[in-house]
Amino acid sequence: MDSFARWLVRHPLTVVVANLVVTLVLGMYAVHVRIENSIESLLPAGDPEVEYYNRTRAIFGSDDVAVIGVLADDIFAPGTLQKLARVTDALGKIEGVDNVLSITNAPDLAVDVVTPPRLVPRIPLPPEDVAALKEKLVATPFYGKNLVADGFKGAAINVFFKNLTATQYLDLGIDGKIMAVLDGERGPERWFYTGAGHLTQVAVEMIRRDLVTFTPLALALVLVVLAFSFRTVRGVVLPIVSVGGALVWTLGIMVLAGKSITLGTSILPPLLLVVGSSYAIHVVARYYEQVWAGVGPDTLVFRAFQRVWLPLAISALTCVIGFGSLMVNRITAIWDLGLFAVIGVICLTVTSLTLLPATLQLLPADLRTAKSGRASPTLVANLDRLARRAFASRTQILWGAALIALVALVGTQRIRVDSDYIYYFKPTSPVRIDNETINKEIVGSNLFYVVIEGAPDLMRRWEVLKQVKELQRFLLTQPGITSSVSLVDVLELLESGQNKGGEGDLVVDEQGNIVPVASAKTFWEEPARLEKVLSWVSMSPSTFKSVVTPDFAKASVMVRTRLSGSSQIEDTLQRIRAYLAERFPADIPVRLTGALVLQTGTTSDIVMGQIKSLTLALVVIFGVMALMFLSVKIGALAMLPNVLPIVVFFGVMGWFGILLNLGTSLIAAIALGIAVDSTIHYMARLNLELRGETDQAAALQRTVRTVGVPIVDTTIALSFGFLTLAFSSFVPIKNFGLLAGVTMATALGANLVFLPALLATTKIITVWDLLGVRLGQDPARTIPLFKGLSAAQARIVVLMGELRRFAPGETITRQGDLGKEMFVIIRGAVEVWASNNGTRKWLAEHRRGDVFGEMALVRHNERTADVVASSDVEVLAVDERFLARIQRRYPRIASKVFLNLTRILSDRLQRMTEQYVAVRPA
Repeated sequence: MDSFARWLVRHPLTVVVANLVVTLVLGMYAVHVRIENSIESLLPAGDPEVEYYNRTRAIFGSDDVAVIGVLADDIFAPGTLQKLARVTDALGKIEGVDNVLSITNAPDLAVDVVTPPRLVPRIPLPPEDVAALKEKLVATPFYGKNLVADGFKGAAINVFFKNLTATQYLDLGIDGKIMAVLDGERGPERWFYTGAGHLTQVAVEMIRRDLVTFTPLALALVLVVLAFSFRTVRGVVLPIVSVGGALVWTLGIMVLAGKSITLGTSILPPLLLVVGSSYAIHVVARYYEQVWAGVGPDTLVFRAFQRVWLPLAISALTCVIGFGSLMVNRITAIWDLGLFAVIGVICLTVTSLTLLPATLQLLPADLRTAKSGRASPTLVANLDRLARRAFASRTQILWGAALIALVALVGTQRIRVDSDYIYYFKPTSPVRIDNETINKEIVGSNLFYVVIEGAPDLMRRWEVLKQVKELQRFLLTQPGITSSVSLVDVLELLESGQNKGGEGDLVVDEQGNIVPVASAKTFWEEPARLEKVLSWVSMSPSTFKSVVTPDFAKASVMVRTRLSGSSQIEDTLQRIRAYLAERFPADIPVRLTGALVLQTGTTSDIVMGQIKSLTLALVVIFGVMALMFLSVKIGALAMLPNVLPIVVFFGVMGWFGILLNLGTSLIAAIALGIAVDSTIHYMARLNLELRGETDQAAALQRTVRTVGVPIVDTTIALSFGFLTLAFSSFVPIKNFGLLAGVTMATALGANLVFLPALLATTKIITVWDLLGVRLGQDPARTIPLFKGLSAAQARIVVLMGELRRFAPGETITRQGDLGKEMFVIIRGAVEVWASNNGTRKWLAEHRRGDVFGEMALVRHNERTADVVASSDVEVLAVDERFLARIQRRYPRIASKVFLNLTRILSDRLQRMTEQYVAVRPA
């Protein structure tokens, strides 16, 4: 990347113009982004059950039925009936509505099959007709359980929609037209409105309002953080320009992909805004760090780029892993968020490493800017104090973290999973109040299908219809089930109408006397009568398409329930499935389907998706960290400060009773990917501070004091950016903002307190350090200490020790000084000189691979000679601390190093012995 950085510094204007061109092109698409929502987006993509549901809707009509409820002292009062009739007629004229059914327009098939009158033939009804109608509604659940409330204090208008997509429903403005009709009829009666289409439409409006409200609010908070951090115009404006460009790119790509902002992706704009601001803060912080260090303008941006690009790229990679892990989830809304969050992070990385440094290169770095951009002295002092305490109290900190984790783990046992869409709205929201009022006081508003399948003419068989009848009786015994409608109900009504047609006829016996007419038997009593009733259905199959197919091979039982909550609904569905398995033969498959059934089934998808995405993110990020720091142990230590906030997140959910649903299931993997950013920058800086440093406490302190400033700034930006969403009236967005903000704040404490305590005695090396070590050709052959080691292992040895450089003529060791280390020459040459009685004598010359000062390593005694660099020299200092460190971290490498060191000392001892023997006779 050095070559790219040099090119960027030489051509900043080209880079800025290229970014602007891409922004303009994608911006032309981004302005057309749509905000939509649908129940289908909350269901698993490619699931056979979803495909079956879609086929069922195509056959029997949509289960997306809106229910208009009205409560009044007497629903049969003339004024109330007239309003019901007007609303019913007006709703039927709305484009997209298939038909509307209420007591004012329902046909009374029990009176006449051919030309059925209405249940309410005229308004007002005479008192005697009202009494008769009440008796009929009680006796005929087909009407009574679907159109009026028990006690006749409420009535329902059922609005059946055509098989519309969410986009078609939105474009037709159906929801607004229905609300306009109801607003025109406000009066002493109380009107309520619910239905899947209405709920999703209200959700869309809330999402739109939240985006308009909270994205600017998050932006304002980010601006405040940037102003506090840098106190310069460029420190505020440039990050926002960079992040804004990336956001435009992401939305443009989303439109090009044919996607809209939905419940899942609604958090994407504020999410990318706060994540991108953290990237930009790190870039600008490194820039000002070089400004404060007095680096010249020609190399200022280049040096800053060198220090920031790799940790930022790895941070972006871990963020991509965190977001990308959401794509293992089968639910479309979650998968879409994962995909476009990944694209957004890539765009943020590109603009942060191109547009931002290029713009900084174009601007002058004057002294005033340097002073203004300096970090707050108070913050630096507090961080310095925090670092000292973290190191000194590391044992207490580790035990405290363990206690917090334990309390959180206990809380996780209390987590409840629920995918009920109604819980996405606050209990005080009008849409939820309407839904609960209709369900509790009027009729059940949640529908699902029970589909019976088989060969043609299956539903003409008397015994099959009898089983359906028994099924419906069983359904009414289940808690929360209010009614069901099937072919059986239609047939009973048709037969009742046929029998009514014969009333009033006179029957005369053979003597001419009028005799009483015997009551007509039903097809349940005489199965032979069934075919006559079925003929009415055969003559008009389209009229009865909602309950049976024209070939009588498939039938649908439409079930109404007032239940809310996935656990309650799932318990009921399981009892129904058990009944079906026991009572229906294997050759007549019966299946439950519908949006309610599928949505309840997503509970397991949410749990499994959470487990899979989090596990994938943890495993892959751990692999990245272990590779980055060349150690499984360090990879694990680096993960712990990021796992702790996730554990706390789940604990908070459990202790505070926050449901695990679509919205909250996104947080863990996202928070993990984001929180690792601070860890990577922290550990990369710690590694830099440890070079040439024997006091690890001092290195930790300097790390917290320097990189802690942008970590604090970015976490504040992230936390407050997410917490703005906590003011949303849409529960999933609210919970996401609240929990994500708390998780980010916890991650800050973990990185500034818990992580230093973990790393207090551990040497850190990174993969880019490994790549940066230059040992020349074949170090295993030319440097005896590295014999038997691979090039990578030799680099690890160098990084675990301390590499020192000396200029020509510089003294490396001085005669008479107390020494504790030996030196291995990596590059260059040295001369050995000894002084005796004022006479300085040349003793030897050492080159690459040679060792000197070995007796100081073994005995910690005084140096016996001066060692002076005769050229540019690079030596590896080897002391007891180095040997203990490499033995602890890399025992296999250490065994070879110790063996080679033994050989070197043995060879040196042998040479000294031979010299002594050769000199002794003289």
